[in-house]
Amino acid sequence: MSAVFEFDEADLAITGGDHSDDDDDDGNHVSTPNGLESGYASENDTAEPTPISADERLYEVPLAEDFISSSVQESKRKHKKACKNDFDVLKVLGRGAYGKVSLCRHVETNRLYAMKVLKKASLFVHAKNAEHTKAEREILEEVRHPFIVQLMYAFQTNDRLYLILQYAMGGELFTQMAAEQMFSENVARFYIAELVLALEHLHSLGIVYRDLKPENCLLDGEGHVLLTDFGLSKQALGPDDKANTICGTAEYMAPEILMEMHYDKSVDWWTLGILMFEMLTGDTPFRANNKKKTLDAIQNKKLNVPYYVTNDGKDLLNRLLRKNPNGRLGSGNDGTKRVKSHRWFRKINWNDLKERKVTPPIIPVVVRFIFWFIKQRLTLLLSY
Repeated sequence: MSAVFEFDEADLAITGGDHSDDDDDDGNHVSTPNGLESGYASENDTAEPTPISADERLYEVPLAEDFISSSVQESKRKHKKACKNDFDVLKVLGRGAYGKVSLCRHVETNRLYAMKVLKKASLFVHAKNAEHTKAEREILEEVRHPFIVQLMYAFQTNDRLYLILQYAMGGELFTQMAAEQMFSENVARFYIAELVLALEHLHSLGIVYRDLKPENCLLDGEGHVLLTDFGLSKQALGPDDKANTICGTAEYMAPEILMEMHYDKSVDWWTLGILMFEMLTGDTPFRANNKKKTLDAIQNKKLNVPYYVTNDGKDLLNRLLRKNPNGRLGSGNDGTKRVKSHRWFRKINWNDLKERKVTPPIIPVVVRFIFWFIKQRLTLLLSY
């Protein structure tokens, strides 16, 4: 299905006034019927926006132009415009401070998608909110990869932005990790390897992800990984470019970010190491009683890998979790190649994996959802 990105409203900047909201968009994550996992975390999981100074309060991002896809701007072909009426909203998957995510059905094709709705008024409370939303839209439009969630449509109304995303029926990887408590190395290897390919693709485009964690790793209906949530990602980094924004989730942040140093894609390999450690042990390696102690441990505590992890697994973890980013596995121009060549991955056929020829170790249970969906459709039909 070809992607269509169109926005129609001329003026998207919100500078003041009363922006009332007809929908009940406040509150926390909403659980789904019968304990069904939504596949999308509540937006409350997003890191808090950086407080802004008085001078920044008048900052505006010209979203009216920025939210029109470059492919649409440059193409002479006529694209069919998408709008809210093209979709039936079936159920709420998650809520957050800036909006909500709902399961929806495309009326014409009957396909299921995740509809992310963002309130413009909330986005413009802080300048960074608008920047993050703009960056996420641009990255999702640019990226096409089997292990990264796809943006299918984007449009807007007077007071909201709509992103129609690929629906991950298998839910969050976090849910599987919580259920299993610990993965075997064979299971962990599959997910880590798919994430290696996703990061490889992002880095080839000059994108540093910066927020790798179980909640941002979704599973499709077959059990393959879909990386999502690019609000904290950094674009347009060349081989020698560095970023300096302090962002991410505390337990997964690399030491150089906490030390307010300039950093590059090496931070993603650190977070991959944290995630791998969590899969194999059931916990992150530097978790402490409070956030301050956790951040201190990340910078100063020596990595302690449990005895039951294989020697190859220990070696990979120690290389990914080196506190010096220049010596970390994955750094440098050939970093990804060296990651993929590590002996812990010796059983991985990278070409077959990328082509989705490798059967996932865990097949998500989606039967309950299918029955629920059929029931909802029958109820609707009988009501006519």
